[in-house]
Amino acid sequence: MRTGRRVTGKGVGSFKERLKVLMGDDKPYAWCRKVQIEKGLFQYYWQKGKIPKYENLLKIRNYTGCSLDWLMTGEGDPFPDRLESVIDSLASLLTEVDGQINRLEGHLARLRSIRQEIGALKP
Repeated sequence: MRTGRRVTGKGVGSFKERLKVLMGDDKPYAWCRKVQIEKGLFQYYWQKGKIPKYENLLKIRNYTGCSLDWLMTGEGDPFPDRLESVIDSLASLLTEVDGQINRLEGHLARLRSIRQEIGALKP
């Protein structure tokens, strides 16, 4: 990816807003040269907020590393393959697993308590 900032998928509604995020501090027409999109076409996307045809979407994706789904819709993780995204997903999963383990340990403690109560009732 060639943008300097970390990006989230939230609050990036229009295609032009997503382009701004991907461009970072670059000027629009300098950026389109880097991505190898014709200036006239880029101007159309930039000024009208139109989504490019597949070929130019691929150029943007290949240059920035962003997800095509995010690029077209603004939904989801813009960079699902980035290490930070993978680490965030893993951390979230581990938190969920820890929660499940804690609940299971609570259930086991309750079952042990019940077993002891039943054992105490035996003559």
